[in-house]
Amino acid sequence: MTAQSVILPLPSDHARFIVLRLKDLSISELKQQIEALLSTRDRLITQHPNDQIKTAIAFGPELWSRLYSQTPEGFKQLDPQQGAFNMPVVPADVFIHIASARADICFAISQAFFSGIQNKVDVLDERACFRFFDGRDMTGFIDGTENPQFPDDRAETALLPATADAFADGSFIFAQRYIHDLAKWQQLKVDAQEHVFGRTKLESIELDDEIKPQNSHVARTVVEDEDGEEMEILRHSLPYGDGRGEQGLFFVAYTNNLSILDAMLERMFGTTGDGIHDRLLHFTTAIDGAYYFAPSDELLEQIIK
Repeated sequence: MTAQSVILPLPSDHARFIVLRLKDLSISELKQQIEALLSTRDRLITQHPNDQIKTAIAFGPELWSRLYSQTPEGFKQLDPQQGAFNMPVVPADVFIHIASARADICFAISQAFFSGIQNKVDVLDERACFRFFDGRDMTGFIDGTENPQFPDDRAETALLPATADAFADGSFIFAQRYIHDLAKWQQLKVDAQEHVFGRTKLESIELDDEIKPQNSHVARTVVEDEDGEEMEILRHSLPYGDGRGEQGLFFVAYTNNLSILDAMLERMFGTTGDGIHDRLLHFTTAIDGAYYFAPSDELLEQIIK
C-alpha cells in the first residue's frame, strides 16, 4: 500500500484546503471529479516536476460508510467540547488537501475538481494557506516544532499499520480552522507570549518545567501514554489571512490514532476535570472541526472506479 502523496513529505510553501458536503452531487459524480483532480495533478507533476505537487482526499465517517463496506477501527466523528471554551463540530463529507511550492498550481487542481459541479456541492471552506516566514504562525511562533522529522517516524505517527489490512497506509485527519485575535495578542510583551505558548519565540525552545505554566499551549497539547511517552501527531497546519480581514491558522493533523486528538482537545478546552484549559484560547477561536479518513492510494483508486 502507498500513502497519499501529501502526508509524509515536509509541507510545501502553499496549500489549499477544501471542505464540502455533497448536496446534489451523486456518488458517481463525486468519483468522476476525484478522477479529474488526480488526472490534473498528475499532468501538472509531469509539467512541473520540481514544484512539490501533492494531494490527499479524505472522507467523513457518514460518507465513508456509503463508499466502502468496512470502516477503519476507531474511525468516528469528532465530539464537540464544551468547557472553559467551546469547540464546535461541523461535519463534512469530503476534505481535500492540495499542496505545492506554487499557489497557482494549488488553484488549478481545485479548479479541475470543481469544474461543472459548483452548484451541486456545499463548500463549507476553501482556504488558501501559505508558509509564513520560517514556518511561523501569525502569532510569531514557529508551528509544528514537535513534528517527527524523519520519514520512518512520520509514517509511524500518521499511517495505519499493515495489520489494518485494507486500511493499511491510510490516515485519519483532524481539520479545524482558528481565527486569531492578533490585536489582543500583540498587546502582550514577548515574555508573556512565551508563557502562553510554553516556548521561546525566536528559537522555539520549550521552557523548563519549573517555569512553564500548566496552562501553556505546550503543556496542554502534550498527551502521554501509560509509560509517560509523548504520543505524537503529524501536523500540516498553515496560516491564512487577508491584510485587513480574518487571519489565523488552518490546523490539519494526520494520525493513526484519533484518541490522541480526543485527549489533546479535552486538555485544550478544559473538559478533563482538572480545571485547566489552554491559555492560547484567550487569543484564538475554533470555528469548526471534524475527523476524516484518507485511504491509501490503492484503496482510493478502488473506491473511485
